[in-house]
Amino acid sequence: MAPEAVRRRLIPEETDEPDINNLTEEDRNAIDAVVTRNKSTFNAHTIFWMVAAMLVFNYTDFANVLFNDARVKVELLKVGCGLLAVNLSVGAYLVIYLSYIRGKKDWTAHAHPALIPVATLFGCVGMVISTIALWPVWSFLTLPILFTLFMGIIMLASLLPF
Repeated sequence: MAPEAVRRRLIPEETDEPDINNLTEEDRNAIDAVVTRNKSTFNAHTIFWMVAAMLVFNYTDFANVLFNDARVKVELLKVGCGLLAVNLSVGAYLVIYLSYIRGKKDWTAHAHPALIPVATLFGCVGMVISTIALWPVWSFLTLPILFTLFMGIIMLASLLPF
């Protein structure tokens, strides 16, 4: 049944409110079809950021620069990567362990209340320190390069099955 026909049957001419008590099985199936159709995380936005991150990674020779370029401030990069690792560890704990392994849906009731602000602080400081460490290589292009790589990783993570 077409969504417009369901809408006409649910919303009578004299009111603007749907009558949810008179839903038939056919109406519920039509609503479920619309809801499940829009749940996909694989869209043009996701593809754009992942392709952009791959292109940036390839054309900036990012891996080679990180490991072999003498202009990189290695000590700062290690600190920045360590802070980002703490951020990712907290995220993995909250999303993977608490949500999927333990089945807890309310993080605030089962995790320390300062966990999310601390992870956010560590992530922001780690990103700033990593930017400072890589600034001698790409100067003002460091920010767009790191942001594009970050968005590509976030979009890749959104496609994971958990």
